[in-house]
Amino acid sequence: MSATDKYTPPGLLRPRDNPDMRMMLCTAGHVDHGKTRLVKLLTGCSTDRLKAEQERGLTIELGFAPCMLGEDLGVGIVDVPGHEKFVKNMVAGVSGIDMAILVVAADDGVMPQTIEHLQIMTLLGVEQGIVALTKIDLATPERVAAVRDDIQALLRGTFMENAPICPVSSETFEGVFEFFDALKERIRRLERRKRDGVFRMPVERTFVQKGFGNVVTGIPVAGALEVGRQVQLMPGGAVGRVRGMQRFLRQAESGGFGQCLALNVAEFGKAGAQRGQVVCEPGSLEAVQMLHGTLETVGTLEPPLRNAEHVKVHTGTSECSAVLYLLEPTALKAGETGLATLLLQHPIAAAAHDRFIVRRLSPATTVAGGEILEACPGEQRPRKKALLAHLEEYRAWIEGLPRQGAEFDRRRVQYLFRKTLSRGAAAPEVARRLLLTPAMAREQIGTLVDQGALIELEPAYFIDAETLEQALHDAEARAAGLEQTSTLTLTAPDFQKGLDWPAPLWRHVLRTLESQGRIEVRGNTVLLKRSAGALPPAEHALVDAILRLYDATAFQSPRPDDVPGLVNGPPETVQRLLDLMYHDQRLIRLSPAVVLTRDHFRQAQARVVALIQETGAVDSAEFKHHIGSTRKYALAILDYLDARKVTVRAGNLRKLAPNYEAHLV
Repeated sequence: MSATDKYTPPGLLRPRDNPDMRMMLCTAGHVDHGKTRLVKLLTGCSTDRLKAEQERGLTIELGFAPCMLGEDLGVGIVDVPGHEKFVKNMVAGVSGIDMAILVVAADDGVMPQTIEHLQIMTLLGVEQGIVALTKIDLATPERVAAVRDDIQALLRGTFMENAPICPVSSETFEGVFEFFDALKERIRRLERRKRDGVFRMPVERTFVQKGFGNVVTGIPVAGALEVGRQVQLMPGGAVGRVRGMQRFLRQAESGGFGQCLALNVAEFGKAGAQRGQVVCEPGSLEAVQMLHGTLETVGTLEPPLRNAEHVKVHTGTSECSAVLYLLEPTALKAGETGLATLLLQHPIAAAAHDRFIVRRLSPATTVAGGEILEACPGEQRPRKKALLAHLEEYRAWIEGLPRQGAEFDRRRVQYLFRKTLSRGAAAPEVARRLLLTPAMAREQIGTLVDQGALIELEPAYFIDAETLEQALHDAEARAAGLEQTSTLTLTAPDFQKGLDWPAPLWRHVLRTLESQGRIEVRGNTVLLKRSAGALPPAEHALVDAILRLYDATAFQSPRPDDVPGLVNGPPETVQRLLDLMYHDQRLIRLSPAVVLTRDHFRQAQARVVALIQETGAVDSAEFKHHIGSTRKYALAILDYLDARKVTVRAGNLRKLAPNYEAHLV
């Protein structure tokens, strides 16, 4: 029996184990440095599943292996390809990773893909790592020490600067258990990352499982999912139901961020699911073709990145040709940062704060990476000056914040209300735009309301406090401007003209102005009270004359069109004053041709109620005799009482309406 036959991998997942999978790790390093062999030594799993991989001895696609840590804890290991041609798969594997295992062979030392993989992991935001110095059986102790020094020099100034460097031999097993112990110790010190929000899983691969149908696999970058839920494939839009799930090779009812999942969604087979798409909650993502964000070049970049350069973009598991437009500066040298726009050749499913990698087409090398600040559909680029100002402001707004957690979500919610939803919005709209769950959106909105940063205009409708203050200022300025024109009354749409605000904001603004005594709102009419109280003497005299005219004529009152001649006043001025008196109900306009004073109308109203209470109904033809007038005035009074729900009509008769008292003038 060989030594290999006696060897038991320290992280072997046995059939009886069902561990709590703590996080995801990934291997990284140059081709043929022993990444796949190391994973097998740790876990017992061969991640080279493709025939081509087994024949050629190198990893082409991502491989997944569960690794037990003991005490019912485990991690998942993603074995990523090392060959230069398969870097795109390496990028996909690193997305959503908590920790990296950088593998460097002692006989070769630091090689091109060692450097490029480290650059990619840095650009994608990996923050923890450990080094496996492999193949020490093929090198002298002096060579091992020299390579260790080279690794330390490479890691200086990176996120792996203080990472342990562990010598290992996959042939003699020397150092394997020591490496495993160092790995466990480092993992146990890490806080488990959590990224709540809408479920999103970039598709790593898809296949058909006999008896089940289509299966898609990947590592979710946010959120959680349960069996039975509906999901959508983007781009594309196909919707299906999760009929089954595996999480780290075990049947599961739920899974989420940072876990290796396989989802059985039969409908995706008909849609032709493929790598690069994203499985998400229906309606949560849209296909985007333009990415605006930060860009950081690698330290080995040569020559500098130029504006309008054609590149390859990798984010999640998608790969897409693109044109790179540098916003500031217009060229980027090695190790520099700036803001940029990427115009993609075809739409992908990406969102703000996803990380991305940029590679040159020839020679095919990683040159930069960054963070998406805004993802937009369409190909029309915004004006550079406005876009640059917006991105700089937003970048400053979130500067220094971890890209997850309540504080980050709260800042994003506040910025959204201040800049995008400045007219206000409800929680579902906020959740949709920021890929938050409804509960997360409500929680952050509630906190911002408590802090005074947001104001609840109406139940479940909110607005930024500074924006509301400006809206009130604008409305007051509008009222002041109208007062200067001697306008007394106008319709609400006329008052709102030019200020395209949603109904909840307008209702709040009008209520506020009314409480301040600036206006009075009755139905669809707005009375400018300062204008009404500041009538010039000549107009006050006309008002008195109009009131005397209608008081004297009672139920034989004149048509409004005849009033200017009867009071000897300018028609436009008289009409404006009539509107004012209609509004404050000194006059009641029953119909276009019939107007009564408030007192005369109330007399008629009281007579109608008394008659119905005495006889059970009022005959419209007879009512004119009770007011000493004509049928025109009688019908106008009764029709108006019908409209106010004081009476109800039954043929030519009127009866009292239910709860009529609440509608009396």
